Amino acid sequence: MKTRKHTAAGGEPGDGQFNAAAQEAIERFARVMLSCGVAPRLLTDAVRDALGARPDPAASRDLGLREIPEAAHLVTLWCTSSDYVDEAGAPRPLPVRGRRRSLEALARKLSPSVDVDEIVRYLMKTQTLRKVGRTYGLTRRWVYVHGLEGYAHTRSVRALVGLLRTIEHNLCAPTDADTWFEFAADNLHFPVSQLPALDKRMRREGLGCLRKLDLFMQQCADQRNPAEPSVWVGVDMHRFQQDALARGARRSQSKHTQRTPTKGRRNRRGDTS
Repeated sequence: MKTRKHTAAGGEPGDGQFNAAAQEAIERFARVMLSCGVAPRLLTDAVRDALGARPDPAASRDLGLREIPEAAHLVTLWCTSSDYVDEAGAPRPLPVRGRRRSLEALARKLSPSVDVDEIVRYLMKTQTLRKVGRTYGLTRRWVYVHGLEGYAHTRSVRALVGLLRTIEHNLCAPTDADTWFEFAADNLHFPVSQLPALDKRMRREGLGCLRKLDLFMQQCADQRNPAEPSVWVGVDMHRFQQDALARGARRSQSKHTQRTPTKGRRNRRGDTS
């Protein structure tokens, strides 16, 4: 399953291009803020304040360990290619090397320049693979990098870039038909005691939904005319939460401030509240 973009002119975080991805995120964030009417001076002051309040120096993070998006695509190919699964549809254990039915052969389907040894190290480090004799087996069908220094940080920048690309694209789209999917469900009074249940349900149903979309994307890729151009596309899901302290401060302030009705383009949201 994908954890998976090219940067400003193209490129992925890692391989010396992490800074390019970070720069794209910053530039897109600034453009989105300006497009939404934020004053340049306010934006400049907010960024300066954020830099001044930084909790620890970024230099202490090991960005030499980068996320490898191609590894997640390799896992998808492993789980969907007919000669790589058994009669029950379970992924077969694979050797690293070999012209047929190996991790090396899967990697070549992604790109001739992919370093299969680097991918194996990455998948072992993220506990996506386990050693089975002289072969490797899958422990799960997705790559999880949370808590892994370097991997999680480069993944976070790539996820931020992806979200900002979608937001900026939709702000500039001439019609609703030209927008990319971006909807949300909000509840203003969700009980704190039920947050673990929400997280558990989101993980179960969200992963199931992502797996179906991942399979659909791979089927389309498998059936593509080789002469047809292709694009790197992905689907990202996340839950968000408003800070309780900030809400309390706003409620206190609202007692002394008269509300002024505003008009504007309605956000693309599927409200459940």
